[in-house]
Amino acid sequence: MKKLLKISAISAALLSAPMMANADVLASVKPLGFIVSSIADGVTGTQVLVPAGASPHDYNLKLSDIQKVKSADLVVWIGEDVDSFLDNPISQIERKKVITIADLADVEPLLSKAHHEHFHEDGDHDHKHEHEHKHEHKHDHEHEHGHDHKHEHEHHDHDHDHHDHEHEHEHEHDHHDHDHDHDHDHDHHDHDEGLTTNWHVWYSPAISKIVAQKVADKLTAQFPDKKDLIAQNLSDFNRTLAEQGEKITAQLANVKDKGFYVFHDAYGYFNDAYGLKQTGYFTINPLVAPGAKTLAHIKEEIAEHKVNCLFAEPQFTPKVIESLAQNTKVNVGQLDPIGDKVNLGKNSYATFLQSTADSYMECLAK
Repeated sequence: MKKLLKISAISAALLSAPMMANADVLASVKPLGFIVSSIADGVTGTQVLVPAGASPHDYNLKLSDIQKVKSADLVVWIGEDVDSFLDNPISQIERKKVITIADLADVEPLLSKAHHEHFHEDGDHDHKHEHEHKHEHKHDHEHEHGHDHKHEHEHHDHDHDHHDHEHEHEHEHDHHDHDHDHDHDHDHHDHDEGLTTNWHVWYSPAISKIVAQKVADKLTAQFPDKKDLIAQNLSDFNRTLAEQGEKITAQLANVKDKGFYVFHDAYGYFNDAYGLKQTGYFTINPLVAPGAKTLAHIKEEIAEHKVNCLFAEPQFTPKVIESLAQNTKVNVGQLDPIGDKVNLGKNSYATFLQSTADSYMECLAK
């Protein structure tokens, strides 16, 4: 009932919110803002919905956020998992003002898997080792905000039965005289292995190039007088990304065989692109120092797999990081999947990737 009231309040706010004077391109999360701002540089402004220091995984919309969605020239979001909190507000604006990355046909074949994470009490923790998965993709797309995804997995000669998930989000409104039907029939979940589609797609250079192209197309339609500038920005984005990719690959070459664990299974696209070999992941509460049983288990895994580094994230408290470092006797680094310290602007996406590479290198090279 509370959820229904919340959705109704959001819908009412959308219909009544005044138009803001300065309409910009709105990205749901900052890494998408890096891509957007590189293309929109000199054309229009870029805003990011989820503020610095906040996690999109548990973000709650504010009325000011809803106003930003309504007034934006263009909204760029993933449309699944990471920013699913935007589903209702986005359903009530014109489709031509939205890029839903999950609905892009060119993106779907490039998607990979990650482990769904949730932390438990001490002694009951998640940990996974990396496995090789073979994917056969069957595509049956209907791009009126609906798509069917089929994934068949062969995993070490085991057959997995997938559960069909049908999510039907029906929105009825008279806004702009159009309906948004989000009919998702996803086989994105492998419950036996705890795998779901990895929607941290901003770490994929290939997917980011596709998104950049879509942003350029939309902005060209909205700002035809800036067509040449947009085209130049896109060309610069692709060139810089290729150059930065070569630098990062060379930079990480000497540490590519060093094992490491992360505490957030979000980096698969980056690791695949630049040749790193993640050993696995642990899930612990980033705010509470792990107990004796968890630490003992982590130490056991580190010894067995000859791990060089554990990578925490900015939300981990100093106490947790100190506990991990002292009790595991391995280096503890930090990765920031959101890029809070990177400023929006031209070349910011390449800077974000370089920042991640530097963070890896700082720990793995020790």
